[in-house]
Amino acid sequence: MDTSTGVTLLPGCCSGLEDWRGMYAVLDSTGSPFLGHDPDPVVDRSGDSVRLVVDFEQSDSPVIELSAVELRRLLDGVGRDLADFLTLAAEWVRGHLPDHAEPVIGALVRVLAVPASGSTRQTS
Repeated sequence: MDTSTGVTLLPGCCSGLEDWRGMYAVLDSTGSPFLGHDPDPVVDRSGDSVRLVVDFEQSDSPVIELSAVELRRLLDGVGRDLADFLTLAAEWVRGHLPDHAEPVIGALVRVLAVPASGSTRQTS
């Protein structure tokens, strides 16, 4: 969400949280992430600018524009937030599902695609 304009880009169907790292492809100039369809959001990079188009199928679609530096900062923040969530989730799973903790935590690590530092460490 662009807080200055109120424009919000939501992924369409067939795109989920597990695809969050795909946005780095825009920054690394290796591609554009698939953000689903209905609506058809797209991300485009031109030089140091990134445009997030809410619905490519609409000629007057709202757009969020930001710098590549700002997008990287935001994505790095997402990674930190997901890593923190993973740490908390691992603690909860160990306390509530001790017999299944490692497979559940492993699945979360794979789906969230964040470094597991601290999340798989046993806590006392």
